Amino acid sequence: MFSFGKTKPEESLSALETLRDAHCGLATLPDAIRVPAVPGQDAIDAKPITEVTLDDIAFALRGLEAASNALIDQMYALRKLSQIARDAGGLGADRAVDVATRATKER
Repeated sequence: MFSFGKTKPEESLSALETLRDAHCGLATLPDAIRVPAVPGQDAIDAKPITEVTLDDIAFALRGLEAASNALIDQMYALRKLSQIARDAGGLGADRAVDVATRATKER
């Protein structure tokens, strides 16, 4: 009835957009992925998701898992430092490493 400013009919969705719309878990699927280097193949920094193979995804996941594990390790270490410093009586404005070091020496 009213065009509301649309001068062209809507274009059909791409295969990727259709897939994203059909599966809520794919809404955040990236447009491209980084495929790490493997023997006989250089790393690819931004391979379009529409061109990736199952092997590309597997290698990309290994790289993402390594990065995720590193972040989780850092989070654990920060939580541990915070806990040690708080347990030693540290307050918000205190330097965490200083308080934790004093607590460790006193043991």
